[in-house]
Amino acid sequence: MTKPFNLLWKHFLEDNLFRNSIYLMLTTGTMGGFGFFFWLVCTHIFTPSQIGVSTTLISAMTLISFVSLFGFNSTFVRFLPSSQNRNKEINTGSIIVMGAAALISIAYIILIPYITPSLGIIRENVWYSIGFVIMVTFAAANSLSDSIFIAYRAAQYNFLTDGIIISVAKLLLPFVFIGVGAYGIFAASGLAVSIGMLVSFTLLYIKFGYRPEIRIDKEILQKVLHYSFTNYLANLFSIVPTSILPIIIIGRLGADAAGYFYLAFMIINLLYTVSASVSQSLFAEGSYSEKSIRDLIKGSLKIMVFLMLPAGLILAFFGPDILRFFGKSYSSGGSEVIALLALAAPAVAAFNIGSVLLRIRHQMYALVITNVVYAGVVAFLAVFWANKGLSWIAIAWLVGNLVAAIIAFVYIFLYRNRPTPGLPVNS
Repeated sequence: MTKPFNLLWKHFLEDNLFRNSIYLMLTTGTMGGFGFFFWLVCTHIFTPSQIGVSTTLISAMTLISFVSLFGFNSTFVRFLPSSQNRNKEINTGSIIVMGAAALISIAYIILIPYITPSLGIIRENVWYSIGFVIMVTFAAANSLSDSIFIAYRAAQYNFLTDGIIISVAKLLLPFVFIGVGAYGIFAASGLAVSIGMLVSFTLLYIKFGYRPEIRIDKEILQKVLHYSFTNYLANLFSIVPTSILPIIIIGRLGADAAGYFYLAFMIINLLYTVSASVSQSLFAEGSYSEKSIRDLIKGSLKIMVFLMLPAGLILAFFGPDILRFFGKSYSSGGSEVIALLALAAPAVAAFNIGSVLLRIRHQMYALVITNVVYAGVVAFLAVFWANKGLSWIAIAWLVGNLVAAIIAFVYIFLYRNRPTPGLPVNS
């Protein structure tokens, strides 16, 4: 019994791809677990209306911080491994991203009366406004630090900061802000992320020699501008399906159906995390150019098959039983959906790997096109099939990922002999 464990442990220590994939999975799983208890605590000490306002604020923070990245999260993973000026690259990207997050946050506060009047509490208190801007800015910076750790093959720090420090702080802080109302829930979440960001950059300073400087290096910016911008476009299209599907479902099938789909997707997302984590590690390893891309793909596929196949089969067959824990209606309403979403896992994994390979090979226009197709196919089919029932929305998700994956690998095959900056010709 101990021999297989020892071999697995040795593989964990020696294989960067495997080790970082495991740490990223642990990070996501831990955050998901603590997040469940966070909302469990909040529902007991805050009112439903306060929960509603706070979730909107947290969603706004998440969206603004994502939009502010401008593709630098992918750029860091691709360029930092081989960079001779890591400090300059990190400082340049961080200043642009944090500056954009601050400006967009201010604009959002100004436009709140026209966008979401129910969030007027932010404008009523200047300290709430200042806190919102600071926490959104820090959330964007924290996303960058996550990418830097991945680029440095140090995903254990993602687990430490996001999985442990942010998650624990997030669970404890609601008790501190009980008297603040809806803004207190948002502050608990935002302050936890801010603490994690400060710890992350402290670790970068101590462990990796990072030295902050308020300076944008024009030469570096020119070098990565095209890569960052095309990544940014691709990333924006990549979030369209998950953003628009709830709107389509609630508009065509009602609020109950939206709830069934959301819960089923939330559970299946734990399965999708495997391919997402492995793909991020593959991105970093491919950027180091120490192994051939073929070998890295083989290693990635082994990890995915080993972890996703049994988990996918369990969710496909026992998904309705898992949903029954949330109520009989969720089981009956989401049983087919969760099975179909589980069957879509190979297509999701293929699309993730294809996207990463396009990023590594600098096939940026192909990356944008595949994400546009992905968003367009899922959205079109979801609208076209919505009246047939919730299961057809899941089929639209499967088809969209499959079509996008096929297009990505067609591009990779057609341009397989094209040299890639930073990679051997025969990789």
